[in-house]
Amino acid sequence: MQAIYDSGEFDIQCLVTNPIRYDKLNRPIITPARRFAEEHHIAVSEKEDVHSLEFFDFLYLMRPDILFVCDFGQILSKRVLSGSLLGGINLHGSLLPKYRGAAPVHRAIMNGEVFSGISIIHMTPQIDAGPVIAQSPPIPIHPFETAEELEERLAHFGAELVLKTLRKMAKNEPVRIIEQFHELASKAPRLKKEDGLVNWSNSSRVIFNHYRAMTVWPKTYTDWTRKDGTKLRLILGAIFPLDDSFRELFYENYSDSIFVKPMLIDAKMDNLAVLRARLKDKNKDEDKGKDNLRNISEHSHFSHQHLKRPSWWKPGTVIRADGRDLIIAAGEGVVQILKIQPAGKKMMDVRDFLLGYPIKSGDQLE
Repeated sequence: MQAIYDSGEFDIQCLVTNPIRYDKLNRPIITPARRFAEEHHIAVSEKEDVHSLEFFDFLYLMRPDILFVCDFGQILSKRVLSGSLLGGINLHGSLLPKYRGAAPVHRAIMNGEVFSGISIIHMTPQIDAGPVIAQSPPIPIHPFETAEELEERLAHFGAELVLKTLRKMAKNEPVRIIEQFHELASKAPRLKKEDGLVNWSNSSRVIFNHYRAMTVWPKTYTDWTRKDGTKLRLILGAIFPLDDSFRELFYENYSDSIFVKPMLIDAKMDNLAVLRARLKDKNKDEDKGKDNLRNISEHSHFSHQHLKRPSWWKPGTVIRADGRDLIIAAGEGVVQILKIQPAGKKMMDVRDFLLGYPIKSGDQLE
C-alpha cells in the first residue's frame, strides 16, 4: 500500500477492511493498513461481509479499475470480483501452486523449506487457485530465520512486483497469464492456537523449524506437571537444536551459497529447477564448491558416531536442568531452551527460570 501510494501513479480510492477489533483491555487494534489510510486521508470502508448487497451496491457506485487484495481473510465471490473493471489481483507469499492458504510463510518454515517466494495471481473464487500473472525467483530462507523475519523480507519483493504488474496493466501492456499446475498444489491453512503445542516425538531439527514458524503467534509451548499435580504452561522464547551428543546441528545455508539478485520476472513455474541446475553447474566448475559439498556430506544430520541414547531419554524428558542449561530429549537429538516464559509471567532467561521453578532432570514435558 505504501509503495502504490508513493509511486504517485495510481489513485487508491478506498481501503476495504474488517471493522476494528478490541483487545482484552478494550483497546482498539489498529492495523497498519488502516493507520496508513487514515494518515493519508484515504477513505476506509469497514465490511464484516463483502458478499452483502450493501457492499455490492457500494462497489458498483465506486466502480474501481482493479481490486488489489492482500491478507484480507475473506474469499471474494465472482460477483464481487466483477465489480471492478479488471477484476482482482492477489499478492501471495509463496511460489504457487505450493502453499495455498492463509499461512504460506509459516507452513514453509515449519516444513523445513529452504526456498520461498511471492506470486501475484488473477483472482478466482477458489482459494489461491487463479492463474499466475507474475512471480519472483526462488528466495532462499536462512536456516535460522523466523516467519516474522521472512515475511518482512518478502514484503519488499512483493511491493516491487505489485508495482510492476499494475504498471503493465495500466499501460495496456500484455501480461502473461500462466495456469497453475493444480495437481502440484499444497495447502497452508490458517494457524490455530493448538498448532503451537510442541510434539517432542519429532526430531530436534523439526522442533526448531516449528519454533521458527510460531514465533509471533500462537508461539511454541509445552506443559510441565509439577510435584503437586498442577500443570504449568511454558512458552519457549528461544531454543536451539542439538544432536544426542549436545553438539550443534549442521545446516546447509542456501541464503549464503546462492545469491538471488532482487529482480522480478514474469511467471515461470520452473524457477526452482533452473536455480538448482545453475548451482549444480557452479559446483562442477569450482573446486571450492566441491569441497563445500563434500563437507556437507561429512557433517550432515547428527554424526557418523551414533551414540546409543540412554533408555530414560523419552521424548519430552528433561535431561539436564542446572545452572544455565535446560535440555529436553526429542525423538532424535535434544533441544536446548535458552529463554522461557511461565504462563502469566514475563519471558526470562533459563538461569532465572531455574532459580524460581524446581524443574529437574527426569521430569516430563507434555
